[in-house]
Amino acid sequence: VGGLNLDSDLGSVGIEGCWQADSQRLLNEVMVEHFFRQGVLDVAEELCQEAGLCIDPNQREPFIELNRILEALKLRDLRPALEWAVENREMLMAQNSSLEFKLHRLSFIRLLMGGTANQREALQYARNFQPFAVNHQKDIQVLMGSLVYLRQGIENSPYVHLLDSNQWSDICDIFTRDACSLLGLSVESPLSVSFSAGCVALPALINIKAVIEQRQCIGVWTQKDELPVRTALLTQPRPFALRGVGSLIREGPLGMQV
Repeated sequence: VGGLNLDSDLGSVGIEGCWQADSQRLLNEVMVEHFFRQGVLDVAEELCQEAGLCIDPNQREPFIELNRILEALKLRDLRPALEWAVENREMLMAQNSSLEFKLHRLSFIRLLMGGTANQREALQYARNFQPFAVNHQKDIQVLMGSLVYLRQGIENSPYVHLLDSNQWSDICDIFTRDACSLLGLSVESPLSVSFSAGCVALPALINIKAVIEQRQCIGVWTQKDELPVRTALLTQPRPFALRGVGSLIREGPLGMQV
């Protein structure tokens, strides 16, 4: 990684004895939650058994559902997400979420892509926009205006932007953000954030360690539970994280995958 000697350089900034019983247990719990987020339950269960962890079965259920819905969205199947949004409508509206409206918007656009054959169905489906008329009036007007161009095709009209494929990745991000918010979870897994922090901080720590050793400043590095440098973390979800490390690290459904 960047020409670093992983054996000597990274080992020089480690703290001996940092992984005591409590710390090791906490790390294992964070790893289990990460695997729950990824939907790889077999790996999470195996880790629980090997580490002697007792995880409440109810803790994994939300992750199973969220991953199931995200996988459906990737296949452009809106039904599971819409069912979830309708079921949680009151809580979503309480946090000013636009998730349900955007899901209905995508469903409507899919009908528009069918041309005049879907015109009647599209008009009937437009009734789903009624609860969102106050907050999304302009967007709804645009959708209704596009109906005029069904005969010639939306792709040949001023409303061609409605067919932008990026909106499918956007809806996955919106769903992840809002669902995690309702569950009281961070969008990114704690393991992913910790890994990112380590990758950002390590080069600076190695440089500081080298300077200390060269100048023989004994006792300067106290090795307390804090970093001697400020670390700016990447908090926005992205398809690929830490590109400098290579292709071994990529974003999964609910966080980092290795």
